Amino acid sequence: MTNTPTKVFCLLVLAASLSGCPATTGLKQTTDADTAQTSAGLFACESVFREEKFIDEAAKMGLSRTDAMTLYSFSGATTSDVVTGFAPAGDRSPTVGRAIKAVAADPQLKAFYVEVDIQNLGGLNSALGHSEADEVFREMTTITERHIQNLGSGSCSFRHGGDEFSFVVMGPNTARVDIEAALAQANMEIKKYIAQRGLSEIPHPKHPGDPSKFGAGIIFGVSRIDGQESAKEVYGAADKIVEARKSR
Repeated sequence: MTNTPTKVFCLLVLAASLSGCPATTGLKQTTDADTAQTSAGLFACESVFREEKFIDEAAKMGLSRTDAMTLYSFSGATTSDVVTGFAPAGDRSPTVGRAIKAVAADPQLKAFYVEVDIQNLGGLNSALGHSEADEVFREMTTITERHIQNLGSGSCSFRHGGDEFSFVVMGPNTARVDIEAALAQANMEIKKYIAQRGLSEIPHPKHPGDPSKFGAGIIFGVSRIDGQESAKEVYGAADKIVEARKSR
């Protein structure tokens, strides 16, 4: 049987490869795992898949789940965005890829991709400075995520751009109309929060003479994942909606 130091080394290398560490170029990455099963099932958020893959491999080496989770926590593979706490951009594509595969395998599942833009983050940065604007950004993403989670469907959260974040929402009873209603409610709560902070009159740098662009809020687009499209097509459909709403 492999000795303990060697086990630990092998598992740390595995953790680095699962998290896409540049030092492990050439090792098998999770993009090969879109159709793979772990104890997390066919579909899982990338962060969950990464952890369960590690724990499954650790079990094969004789480690307990508790010991494996402790080692995983020390491995550096548990990454998240420092402002929002959401999964980083690199987790988005493998998660969407597995959602596509899961829906293709089970047509009863309903899955959607949600793209959200922060309206007037540039104005917030100019008025507050980056540190305080990050606090506002964090609260806006927290409000939005809470409304998504209140739907009762499974969801994964990502920050994939400076003023952009996104969700994958999946469940047998998930519906686009419910997601859009939840996001509209989130935006109303965000507007109240912005008003309470005295930020409703902050001008938009690109539209300084347009009061309708003042303050801050969210702009969102929802695209259906039907199991036949590519991740690029999923992103494009949601982004098209966001861009159309921005131009109003």
